[in-house]
Amino acid sequence: MSALIASPDARSVHRLGVLLVVTSAIAWSISGVFARMLSVDAWTTVSLRAAIGAVYMGVGLVYVHRGESWAAIRSIGWFGLMISACASLSMLFYVGALYHTTIANVAVLYATTPFLAAGLAWLIMRERADARTLIAASLALIGVVVMVWGSFGSSHLFGDAMALGMAASFAIVAVVARARPGLEMLPVNLFCCLITALVGLPFASPAAATSQDWLVLSVFAFTSIPLGFFTFLAGARRIPAAESGLITTLDVVLAPLWVYLIFAENPGPAALAGGAIVLAAVVWHMLGGWRPKAS
Repeated sequence: MSALIASPDARSVHRLGVLLVVTSAIAWSISGVFARMLSVDAWTTVSLRAAIGAVYMGVGLVYVHRGESWAAIRSIGWFGLMISACASLSMLFYVGALYHTTIANVAVLYATTPFLAAGLAWLIMRERADARTLIAASLALIGVVVMVWGSFGSSHLFGDAMALGMAASFAIVAVVARARPGLEMLPVNLFCCLITALVGLPFASPAAATSQDWLVLSVFAFTSIPLGFFTFLAGARRIPAAESGLITTLDVVLAPLWVYLIFAENPGPAALAGGAIVLAAVVWHMLGGWRPKAS
């Protein structure tokens, strides 16, 4: 076991980080449910969700920091802006990938995030991913491939490149959050939302949104931005970057499960089998870090 979880205090920090990242994966996994309830297109969804998220973040920033809000914004510096930009890129690449390649390709490329995060963490911080994390990430990748095997395609180079960009930018977010654990998260989230909303706005149609769309988008924005992204960044600063990338693959497993439970959309036997592999890999890895180290 790595030195990160060698002492009781370090293990407690590690466990909290794992729980926070698991919470973010669960929050993000219900995005498909909200998407099924909306009548607007993808770009309108992305832009309006981000705009509403910016409102949430702005209110939270003022509530927490009050007269020191501007100082909190300035405190994030270039590192904070990098996280904001990369997180925004990840959201935008995701939308572009869905338009230009198959969902199967997006899922498989997303599952490379733990390996990208491990490589970046080593280059930037010389943080080595332990063997257990790499084995679990490999098993999770196999599980994702099994999930999408029947619909996997390879003739969408531009979309695949965007999906890989999504995974890479998300890996950067995990690594930079790990490198700067004292960073103020509210301003980071605020800028991420503002960038995403402004980039998506030219392609969006806000006037097409109904009152029900606005209500769904408000809940969608809360679960995926204040809850999902905030808990991810709070957790990612406490555990190795490769591990946070691994745990987020739960999103791939849980997303079709919620849609099946709520809308009775059967994911099929391959998705169930692959999802079981991913879930087993993540749970196996988590249990390994949960056990107290033998004296």
